[in-house]
Amino acid sequence: MAQREQETATLRARVELLERVCAEAYQFAGAVGAPVRVLDNLAAAAEGKSLPHESMLPVSAEECDEIAERQQALERVREAVGVARAG
Repeated sequence: MAQREQETATLRARVELLERVCAEAYQFAGAVGAPVRVLDNLAAAAEGKSLPHESMLPVSAEECDEIAERQQALERVREAVGVARAG
């Protein structure tokens, strides 16, 4: 019985750690403007709830608001100085 209690305690600690990691990842994802599906899944995982989306992946950098905004700003600068976009 003591072994089972120890295993249960170990699993609970592991779940708590993973939920904390998901909460921290949620904060990071929010800071970079990650897609809503990513935020939804991380928030649910951090709270021990069922995931609302089957998967967060694939995620491209351009889907993140911070990257998209920088790309748009760069494009405006290119247009302003008359530089054609490569590729």
